[in-house]
Order: sequence, then structure tokens, then C-alpha cells
Amino acid sequence: MISFFRKIRQKLLCQNQVTRYLVYALGEILLVVIGILVALQVNNWNEDRKLEKISDQSLQSLEEEIKEARSTLANIISVNKRILNDSDLFIDGIMTKDSLEKDPGKIFGLTTYAFATLNFTITEQELSSERTILGRKNLHEKSRISFQDYLRMVDFEIIIKNFWNNKVGPFFIEAKMMVVYNRFLKERPISFEDIEKILNEEKFLNLVAATNSFNLRFLVLLENLDKDLEEALALMKQEEDDLNSKH
Repeated sequence: MISFFRKIRQKLLCQNQVTRYLVYALGEILLVVIGILVALQVNNWNEDRKLEKISDQSLQSLEEEIKEARSTLANIISVNKRILNDSDLFIDGIMTKDSLEKDPGKIFGLTTYAFATLNFTITEQELSSERTILGRKNLHEKSRISFQDYLRMVDFEIIIKNFWNNKVGPFFIEAKMMVVYNRFLKERPISFEDIEKILNEEKFLNLVAATNSFNLRFLVLLENLDKDLEEALALMKQEEDDLNSKH
């Protein structure tokens, strides 16, 4: 092909047809430019297809990450609600001696909580990108809000851990209850007599009340995060439905 164009140029030059040669040369340049543009367009189309495939895969991974987080949250919320209910009964004097005799280990649950270990690796990666999350502005914004809720939850979790380490733990040591607490952690049998001496202590009641307040706030943060994650999944479902309706 190059040889063919070269012969044409030489023929025109030999015939002193400068004007036709210039027109031909411009036409040749135009063909080259068009070829480059077509090649770029094809390349862009291929890249768009690759990005679309990556986007779909990332969206699926993000959806799986959110579903897994919600499953974990459901268990954590359930446990913390039970702890909160038990501590309410204890603070109000409704928790009976009979119930504690049947399950004396319940007393240690009154000053604790169920912590959350969640994985938002994909969410964090997408939010750190310069583009909106997978090109979806609403999902990007909802994911940003969800991740902020998660960070607030983690910060508050640190506060609760510090409270236990600085207040609850030292109380059990002072009351000579750490041996009993250790048996409780190892799921070894403990008796009502082991925990009876702290039941009526005002300091222990205040610790339970403080933990109750912390747990109440913590539960709100957990439920807010779960609500935002649920809405993020709804956005994904809506987009999937819209895409299917177009086909």
C-alpha cells in the first residue's frame, strides 16, 4: 500500500502536476488522520468495554461486601439489644435472684457489649478514587455516608473499650472478681455465690448504668450504619432493574 502511494507521488512530480500533487498529498494526510482517529475510537471503545466489565465486577464485589457487613451487623445488634434489655432490668431492680441463680454469668454481660469487626476494603478503595464510585453519584454519596457512620462507630467503640479497661476491669480486680470473670470467659461453671457479693454494691450498679448508656448510643450508631447500607443496596437494585428494563 505504501509502495502504491509512493508511485503515484513520483508520477505526479515527474509530470510537473504540482497542484494535483498537493491535493493528493493533503488527501493522503487526511486518510492518515482518519485512520488514526478510527484507531483511537476503536481503542476507546475497547477501553470502555474493559472499564464497563471492571465496573460490573466491582459493583458485584461491593454488593457482596455490604451484604456481609449487614449480616454481621444483624448479629451484633441482636446481642447488644439483649445486653441492653438485661441491664435495664438490673438497673430497675426487675432482674430476679432466681434468674441470676440459673445463669450467674449474665452479671458480667451487664458491663460489656458486642463489638463490630467489619470489612469495608472495597468501599474504601472506591471512595479514595478520583472518580465517583463506579460512575454512580447517588451510590457514591450513600457509600461515603455509610463509611463515615462506620468510622464514628469505630471511634465510639474505642471509648467503650477504654471505659471497660479503666473502670470495669479495675472494679473486678478490686472486688476480687477477676478469677470468677476468667472462669466466665473460659465458659467454666460459676455459682450464684461467686457473684452475689457485687450485686448490691452501688459502684457496680453505677458501672452497669454507665455501660447501659454507652450501649444505647452504640446501638444507635450500629442501626444508623445498617440503615445506610440497606439504602445502598436498594440503589444497586434499582439500577439493576432499570438496566434490565432497557433490555
